[in-house]
Amino acid sequence: MALSHNALRDSNIDVLAAILAKLPTAQLFHMSQVSKRFAAACEVVFEQECTARHWQPARRPRGSQAVLRIFPWRSLWRQHACRACGHVGEFPVRTTHQGHGMAYLLCRRCTGKDWVQKRLANSTLYVDLVGLTGKRLLRKQRGPKNSRFAELGL
Repeated sequence: MALSHNALRDSNIDVLAAILAKLPTAQLFHMSQVSKRFAAACEVVFEQECTARHWQPARRPRGSQAVLRIFPWRSLWRQHACRACGHVGEFPVRTTHQGHGMAYLLCRRCTGKDWVQKRLANSTLYVDLVGLTGKRLLRKQRGPKNSRFAELGL
């Protein structure tokens, strides 16, 4: 009994998807850019990751980009991923300080990296101090008891 070419190709994609599912999702995004076959295999894993987080792609995606139609789950992951490392992003990076025009997201760990901070400063981008889930980027810090403010009675 001979397998058709499409059935063989689909089984290869399933095997490749099972292998790629073992990778961290941040690495998976890079692997999805290798070829269309890798992207199709990664799409299965992206769909599982996104549905586990209750993320759904738009029914009618904006724009006429073919990637949004062919690989909607990869595009959805990219919307929610940290631009620096690929993990789930928390803090929006905006183009203006008034809060309009979100460019991308960063995770807490990447906001502290020197090279990320230099890139943000050079591009005049602003990071929100409160994340999408309400978490604060900066925590309140208590100064020493003998601080200057204690002397002033503040």
